[in-house]
Amino acid sequence: MKDKTTITRKVEQLFEASTPHLYAAGSIVIFANQEPTGVFLLEQGVIEQYDITPEGNKITINTFREGAFLPMSWAINNTANEYFYAAASDVILRQVPAEAATAFLHENPDVLYDLLSRVYRGTDALLRRLVVMASGEASSRLMYELLIEAYRFGHSLDESRCEITMKRTSLAERSGLARETVSRELHKLEREGLVACAHQRIIVYTDKIAAKLEG
Repeated sequence: MKDKTTITRKVEQLFEASTPHLYAAGSIVIFANQEPTGVFLLEQGVIEQYDITPEGNKITINTFREGAFLPMSWAINNTANEYFYAAASDVILRQVPAEAATAFLHENPDVLYDLLSRVYRGTDALLRRLVVMASGEASSRLMYELLIEAYRFGHSLDESRCEITMKRTSLAERSGLARETVSRELHKLEREGLVACAHQRIIVYTDKIAAKLEG
């Protein structure tokens, strides 16, 4: 497979003629049950995919970082879009028609392979989340979300620590826990030396949390 630089350059060429669009944090990019207008390239920032339960609770399903294409299930399988896609930070997006994006993937198997690799990493995380949530333990569910956030978006401080910036509300939405439960469990994890909290900044001791989850 070709290196990342070649893949990035190819993707940039596909989207370079499109106008960049800036969405402020909190803005909805695609509404649930809305037909998307094309395939987006996430050029900068983080996009959150979520659903709203009948009780009105927000459940985060997935997060996308720079370089992601979305929504690809709709583009490739013509699957109806049932979810919201919103800017979790200020984001820059570019867009091309779905037909252009799928034709591009057919013609560039190296880019398709890279996309498939991203999909499988996301799928593995979702499957693991289901297993952890089935355990019913709030601490395990929270630790897993902290670990995923650290691995995907964290700033590495050393081999065993990552710093993340995340609201308690966001942790609650991703773990399916109440905000009060998240705050209580974070205090417990801090007492155990697994995290260090300062407002929205959390230092995650990744090695210790991974070992506790495996144990």
